[in-house]
Amino acid sequence: MAHHHYGTIFVALAILETPMKNIILFTLLLFSAVPALAQTQKWAVGLEVGEPNAVSIRKYGDRNALDISIGTYIGLFKSKDNYKVSNDDLGSVGIMFNATYLWYTHFLNDRMTAYAGPGFQVNSRRYYPNKNVKSVYTTNISTGPSVTVGLEFFFAEKPTSLFVEGGGYLELIPKFFYLNPNLSIGLRHNF
Repeated sequence: MAHHHYGTIFVALAILETPMKNIILFTLLLFSAVPALAQTQKWAVGLEVGEPNAVSIRKYGDRNALDISIGTYIGLFKSKDNYKVSNDDLGSVGIMFNATYLWYTHFLNDRMTAYAGPGFQVNSRRYYPNKNVKSVYTTNISTGPSVTVGLEFFFAEKPTSLFVEGGGYLELIPKFFYLNPNLSIGLRHNF
């Protein structure tokens, strides 16, 4: 049965662009190759889908963590039309880099963790001044603060955890106060 799931995953990966495919394959390799207990360890690697789609690396402390995510936004919760002016379009595919400092607490016999914290994000994606003319665009670099809140469930005797997290990104440059809400679900491998 596990082989069937991996086959489905690899078929889905075949349609992705090469850089994102390599990141996802690397994450899957870590999920299957590194043994660990069913709790937070010193490090974790995660894969999340939703808004954003990303791969993350997390370094744990005693009650805090640093989470670094690399991925892309797809415009799931926010229209990309009228980004700066009327009739423009902010392209959905691009690179997102986010660093978040998290505080967390365990509950339910260490089977669940709640976490929250502030972060900082940088994005690079295409900007079309006229959404009807796709041959004219610039690369739009944007930056601003972010916030993340989440819940994580640890499977018994497994190194894998399931998480759901939300929050938002508030762009300050170049579009002042452009808010992009986040909501994603994913798997994390703790080692």
